[in-house]
Amino acid sequence: MPAGRFYVEGIALILGIEFELPVEIAHQARDVLRLPPGGVLRLLDGAGGEYPAEVLSLDRRRVTVRLGARAEGSAEPAARVVLCQGVLKAAKFEVVLQKCTELGVAAFVPLLCERAVAAADEAGEAKRRRWARIAAEAMEQCGGTRLPALSAPRPLMHALAGLPPRAVALIPWEEARDTTLRAALASALASQQPGAAEVHLFIGPEGGFSAGEIALARRHGAIPITLGPRILRAETAAIAAATLALDTLGALAFPS
Repeated sequence: MPAGRFYVEGIALILGIEFELPVEIAHQARDVLRLPPGGVLRLLDGAGGEYPAEVLSLDRRRVTVRLGARAEGSAEPAARVVLCQGVLKAAKFEVVLQKCTELGVAAFVPLLCERAVAAADEAGEAKRRRWARIAAEAMEQCGGTRLPALSAPRPLMHALAGLPPRAVALIPWEEARDTTLRAALASALASQQPGAAEVHLFIGPEGGFSAGEIALARRHGAIPITLGPRILRAETAAIAAATLALDTLGALAFPS
C-alpha cells in the first residue's frame, strides 16, 4: 500500500500555499506515519494530480504543510469502464465500490431495478457521502489519482436511455450461453472507429435482472453475455466483469 497518500477535498491545491491539513489527514500524518517537520506526504486532487506536501509544523491540534509542484499521477486506464450496478444491501455495494475502484472503474451508477433489495430512500445523502469516502480511500490505497464518478441511484431505463452514442453496453445474464464478455467486447470494439473505448457494464441486483429488463436492455443496444457456467452473487459478478473488461481493454497491463 502506498504510504502517505491522501485525497484532499475542498482545498485548492496550488504550488507554494501553506495550510493546515484536515483533521483526519493530520491525525494520519502525525500519529500514524509520525512525520517530523520536514517530512513529506502526498496529496491527491482526485483529477489526476499528485502533490508533495512538506510538514512545516505540527502539534496535538494541527499539522501545517507547504505544497510542492503538481505531478501527473500514475497512468490511469485509457479505457473508460462504467459499472451500472443494481442496488444491493449496503455492505455488498460497498465491497463492489471499493474493489472496482482499485481495479480502475471510472464511474459507478447505482441502478433501481425490479428485484433491487434496497429501497431508493436507503441511498440518501448520508449514504452517498459514505460511498464517496470509500471510493476515495480505495483510490489512495491502490496508487490511483482519479476519483471515480458516483451517480445518484437511477432507474435502469434512464441509465440505458442515457448511454453515450459510441458506448459498448454489456449485460451479464444467466440465460446467455454462447457470448462471453471478452468475445462481445472485442467484436463490438472492432466494428467501431479507433478511439478511447467506453464500456458500460450492467450488473443485476440480488435476484438478477428480470426477462423484461433484459428485453429493455436489448432494445437499447446492450449485449447479453455470460460470465461462465457458475451462478455468481451480484457483488462477485461485478468484480469479475470489471476485471475481464479492463483486462480485455489492456488496462491491467503495465505501460510498454
